[in-house]
Amino acid sequence: MILNRLRYLQDNYALKLLRIIDSIAYRPFYRAPFTKDLKATADQYKAIWKEAINSRYPQIDSFETAHGAAINTDWLNQLALQTQVVVKDSEICFQHGRLLYAALAEYIRSPAISHVNILETGTARGFSSLCMAKALDDAKVSGKITTFDILPHDQPILWNCIADIDGPKSRAELLLEYEPLLEKYLVFIQGDSKLQHKKVHSHRIHFAFLDGAHTFDDVMFEFGFVENKQLPGDIIFFDDYTPKLFPGIVAGVDEICAQSNYSKEVISIGDQRGYVLAIKQ
Repeated sequence: MILNRLRYLQDNYALKLLRIIDSIAYRPFYRAPFTKDLKATADQYKAIWKEAINSRYPQIDSFETAHGAAINTDWLNQLALQTQVVVKDSEICFQHGRLLYAALAEYIRSPAISHVNILETGTARGFSSLCMAKALDDAKVSGKITTFDILPHDQPILWNCIADIDGPKSRAELLLEYEPLLEKYLVFIQGDSKLQHKKVHSHRIHFAFLDGAHTFDDVMFEFGFVENKQLPGDIIFFDDYTPKLFPGIVAGVDEICAQSNYSKEVISIGDQRGYVLAIKQ
């Protein structure tokens, strides 16, 4: 009894210490995680956006056809202008929004599904969360999307997006146009998912989108938490399955699908973008 109590106190102290270190380490990051200054004009962001929406992705078209669902293109593109079009060296690609919508829409067509619990790691500006919320709303299915990120939801910052033209905004302000969907489906949790995952009280996670830290250990930790809350047919969608850029993610996903009885559907868009749809068998 005494030994167990000492172990509890030790573990609890270690967790509190880790949280303090985490908050101190990320404090400067919270103030300017993407940029300290305006990165582009509105016209420059729109030019990047127009180039992105004119790109064609036959692999994504085929995925939508195979899964029998496709998100409204105009809605997706408008959301992407606000949340995905940024100034960076690599090509802008927000096709995972189409993939998430199609995979989730097919999943919730099952008559056995009346309420869906979704877990996301890596909220960022909220693009993926809203694409999944759109799928639930279009199907008129009840659900909750719990999404984790170290970024605060209510603190004004610059996001390296077109909304920065009007000055710093919180994520809540950035997504004000989508507030009905946020209020209906989204639960935002700030912090490292390793520290905050216990806030997920759902006994089942029907669908998970894992896009947090990009290391083997992080992928395996997040999977370990999700796996214990899934039944056959439930889904994990992995982002950034790209061997040249994120070998840790690739190694983790390959191990999961080989050893933990998950199927693996790989969707690749060149060398820069890859995704995996994994279904528990």
